Amino acid sequence: MAGVSVGTGAMNSLLGKLTALLGDEYNLLKRVRKEIEFLKRELGRMQVLLEKLADMEARLDGLGKSWGDSVRDLSYDMEDCIDRFMDRLGRDDAKPKFMKRTARRLKTLWARHDIATQIKELKARVMEESERRDRYKLDESYYSATRPVQIDPRITAIHEEVKGLVAMDGPMKHLAALLMDESKELKVVPIVGSGGLGKTTLAMEVYRKIESGGNFQCQACVSVSRTLDLVKLLKDILSQIDKDAYKECQSWEKEQLIREIKQILTGKRYFIVIDDVWKEQDWKLIKSAFPENNNGSRIIATTRITGVANQCCSNSVSQPYQMEPLDDVDSRRLFFKRIFRMDDPCPVELEEVSTKILKKCGGLPLAIITFASLLANKTHKKDEWERLQESIGTGPSFDSDGNLKGMKDIMLLSYWDLPHHLKTCLLYLCIYPEDSMIDIKRLKWKWIAEGFIATQWGSLDQVAENCFNELVNRNMIQPVYGNDDSSVKYCRVHDMVLDLIISLSDEENFATVLNGRICNSFPNKIRRLSMQSSGKENKGAVGAITETKIHVRSLTVFGLHNNQIPCLVGFHALRVLDVARCYSLENKHVKHIGSSCQLRYLRIDSVNIKELPWEIGKLQHLETLDLTGCYSLLRLPSSVVQLQKLVRLFVSTHTQLTAAGFRSLQALEELSFKKTDDPVRFAEEVNELGKCNLRYLVTGWEIVKRLFCNPCCTYTCLQVLKIQSPIRMVPRGMASLDNLVKLCVTVMEFDKEGLSVLMGMPSLAHLQLCVDGAIKEKLSIGSDGFKLLKFFDFQYWSYYGPGWEKEPATSHQGRLTFAPGAVPSLRRLRLELTPIWVASDFFAGLGVEHLSVLAHLEVLINCFKVAPGMVEILECSVEKAIKLNPDLEIRVSRNMEDDMFKSDKEWEEYVSKLKKPMQRKRGLPLTERPTTQN
Repeated sequence: MAGVSVGTGAMNSLLGKLTALLGDEYNLLKRVRKEIEFLKRELGRMQVLLEKLADMEARLDGLGKSWGDSVRDLSYDMEDCIDRFMDRLGRDDAKPKFMKRTARRLKTLWARHDIATQIKELKARVMEESERRDRYKLDESYYSATRPVQIDPRITAIHEEVKGLVAMDGPMKHLAALLMDESKELKVVPIVGSGGLGKTTLAMEVYRKIESGGNFQCQACVSVSRTLDLVKLLKDILSQIDKDAYKECQSWEKEQLIREIKQILTGKRYFIVIDDVWKEQDWKLIKSAFPENNNGSRIIATTRITGVANQCCSNSVSQPYQMEPLDDVDSRRLFFKRIFRMDDPCPVELEEVSTKILKKCGGLPLAIITFASLLANKTHKKDEWERLQESIGTGPSFDSDGNLKGMKDIMLLSYWDLPHHLKTCLLYLCIYPEDSMIDIKRLKWKWIAEGFIATQWGSLDQVAENCFNELVNRNMIQPVYGNDDSSVKYCRVHDMVLDLIISLSDEENFATVLNGRICNSFPNKIRRLSMQSSGKENKGAVGAITETKIHVRSLTVFGLHNNQIPCLVGFHALRVLDVARCYSLENKHVKHIGSSCQLRYLRIDSVNIKELPWEIGKLQHLETLDLTGCYSLLRLPSSVVQLQKLVRLFVSTHTQLTAAGFRSLQALEELSFKKTDDPVRFAEEVNELGKCNLRYLVTGWEIVKRLFCNPCCTYTCLQVLKIQSPIRMVPRGMASLDNLVKLCVTVMEFDKEGLSVLMGMPSLAHLQLCVDGAIKEKLSIGSDGFKLLKFFDFQYWSYYGPGWEKEPATSHQGRLTFAPGAVPSLRRLRLELTPIWVASDFFAGLGVEHLSVLAHLEVLINCFKVAPGMVEILECSVEKAIKLNPDLEIRVSRNMEDDMFKSDKEWEEYVSKLKKPMQRKRGLPLTERPTTQN
């Protein structure tokens, strides 16, 4: 379990720190040691109960919730106290000399007695909570006592025949076609999608339609509870397929029930709907009751989880049916159908606000129907509708009207099914404004900094990646794919999910979100704070923050004015500080940043930051320092080299790093910079880091040419290399990068030797290669390299370089070709080309047919200062390639089309004027050639 979680607070992390305090490295007063031993024992007992209560939160009453909230709050306060003490006291030397030891004890005497006083106060609170636990008898019977059973909110969808469905005809026909094919083997068709998309409704409509045809001898539809009660489920199935057998099965166990169902269904053609399967193991148990009798039997299974859907598929070839949100047209139809009579159009004054409401519903039928039903019962006034629209995505919409409870209950099922650590990771997303494109890397670094990810699970980065993937797999967050290699770089949170997690966060005092809603009061202790809005509704926020700042662990600021940014001093518990797009942030705001000793993640994004204080070197826990948005910051203080735990350092291209002492950052794994005060020495320092942990490097050509000048250089950990500025040629020393996975490079001269270096990288999977100059020879990619390359982005940027007028496009035929057996793993190929440099039949000689697993080909044609006839000729060449490769997904687009000449004649006139100065410039370096913008 993670060190910090929404269910157990900081209890797990706290117990580990209490154990550390009892170790030899801390010289505590004898009385304090006894107090800490007592606290460790008592808190260990509390932890066990706290975990049990967290597991049953859906059925928790006021007593249990109140006790759990108090203990979580206590755990945070205790951890903050221990952290302050550890940082202030420091660690004793292993064998200190007498005078040094005496001086240290005198120096820390106040700190030792201060912790004694605080421990005494905390012990009193622990004893009080222990007495409450005993008084409520929580240990003995609380978590096993019978709780009221609530009605499953999905029951109506299973038993009610829905009228007036919208956009269901297509999915119903498609699903019916999948089910009613001529195959005789048992076929399972899973439907997957998030809660509220209409999976159950679709499954039941198809079930009713097919059942009415009389093609099956036995039918049943059942819903799986979040915690599977297999006996109850099997009895439900039995009651529908054989009522006589059901009467005699009341005392049967699951093995007897499975045997009976199998016996009844053997030899018969059956049709079963299993709704809302939650776990792969649950599916395996349920599936064991159905015989594969080759009579054309069919099963529909619905689930919110992609992994479960894949498990349900009949075989490895079949795919789940992915339930998609409604498009804009169908969303409007469904929305207005529920509010107005069929012949009544939407009033003009409500059109705009209706569009905004539907945008926030995001095509989710449940949300559309719920909000439409709510508005149907209200007066059709613009201000009434606007109030509802403004509340969606800010948290209170679920709590503002009882009509929304049904939707909240359905979405809560997905939340309750999450493990504790995933609930915590999901709730953390409430700190982002609605419609945010959330950078996944930064999100994962914040999770790690907050302590949500446990070290005992393995690599923190990999565990954080797994947590993100699991939330996507469970359809709780929406991945946003990049344009290059289809990797997920960003994610979004559906407005309905955002409403839910803000509401839950408020209940648990997990995070305080200032997003435009009116806050009449603030929690006594703000643990995490997100400042998104700068309106009047935040009046009093700065004062409340100042009063509770000693407890704030995370502060995220989105573009506020400087008079609303709290002074960053005294935030002793702060782990994460993220100031995004806050351009009014100035030097004075970060002047005391060194006082936040617990900082793990620091990101500052402001053009008005011109310097950082030397005290930044005091942040001995800092893991991530992201200053890429500080373009006015010309240099970092030399104290940065004191950050012994720094894992990631990113600065803007204008910020200069100091070379001296840089090798002392032995924990550094990721580095992005361009300038340094001493390139030669810095290369030597980075060279030392390269032998340790450096695995991600973004830098300029000055450093690159020094790092890779030696063919024997070794960077065993380096996996990603991005070179920010163009280099003359591919450095020959890069041939030794055996573990490099991703490379982005722009070269002015590209030849066979450069290609050979790239092909010799055995682990390369992603290559972005830009050639900013003419290629002078034919380049053929053969079968002797690029074995693992999956994505290749080739950009040919040359326009009117020296000698272009003597090298017509026709002479460039075959400049880049793929030979038989080339790039056996390539899935995506992206080509950015300038028509003047490629032959009309460029694609005919490209050799795309030799790329055996290629699935996507993207062609981007640069139209800057070229004739329209050239563009059309190149497009015709691509069209021929499309006809020759019908199974290949090909996308063709134009870039800078507005800068293309209106006619070929206009281009010819431009060329005649350009040739003379070009001829005079011939022989100059490419960097000095004239630009076409002049």
